[in-house]
Amino acid sequence: MVAFYLRRMPFAEIMRSLRSAQPLPLVFAALVYLGPNTAAKVRRWASLLAALPRRGKGLGTFELARVLFASQAASNLLPARAGEAVRIVELHRRGYGTTGLVAAQLYEKVVEAASLCLLGGIAAVLAGIAIFHVPAWMPAVAGSALVLLLFGATRLARPLHFARSAAWAHSFLWSCAADLADAAVLGLCLHAVGADLAPAAWLVVLLAINVAILVPSTPGHVGVMEAAALAALLALGVPAERALAGAVLYHAIQIVPGTAVGLLSLPRLRRSLA
Repeated sequence: MVAFYLRRMPFAEIMRSLRSAQPLPLVFAALVYLGPNTAAKVRRWASLLAALPRRGKGLGTFELARVLFASQAASNLLPARAGEAVRIVELHRRGYGTTGLVAAQLYEKVVEAASLCLLGGIAAVLAGIAIFHVPAWMPAVAGSALVLLLFGATRLARPLHFARSAAWAHSFLWSCAADLADAAVLGLCLHAVGADLAPAAWLVVLLAINVAILVPSTPGHVGVMEAAALAALLALGVPAERALAGAVLYHAIQIVPGTAVGLLSLPRLRRSLA
């Protein structure tokens, strides 16, 4: 898919779009990514961790954020989502059981999928957007089904106490907040290159991107994320040069700040265990 789209790209026009990108929206995009988006992701994760047994006192928000950034740096630089292993190793060293961490991590993936499918599906229905020959209502139905699955799974996952603590509901709400912030990052990057779309379209494109990166591929999903965003944006009528330029900038915001902060966080994580 990546090669298919790259062969058809007007690279001269793409470079022009990148060079003429407005810097202020990109600054705001980076701030939203490092601020509200990251904070919501940390709280989504913390809501599930709160249901797990642990030796010693719980982790604070900033320490969890450092672990999250370190895991993102590992995933961006190494193949096969190495960041997932980093999260488990770091939290196991801080008193959590490995089995509970793996279960919570898998559960979080379902929470992510449920919130994005539901939000993206509702946005698609309200805006009448259907891409890739998928009916606009289908993602909303899938998201609703996943929410029901989350509710039912709490009855089966007794060791995690999700039902009693309402951890799944808190995590789901924070996941919705993270998705909305992530969509805003995408919208700001597109605005920087003159590709203005309605917020509902941001959510639909974000859903297409996340479906494409479900399967681990290249480190940081380089190429895959751009191809998915490009395909969705082309289907929405965005010119190819602006679509790919916006996708590249969005991916850069996802990778560069998080990787830099993550690499800086690693020594501090080591010292906190000393």
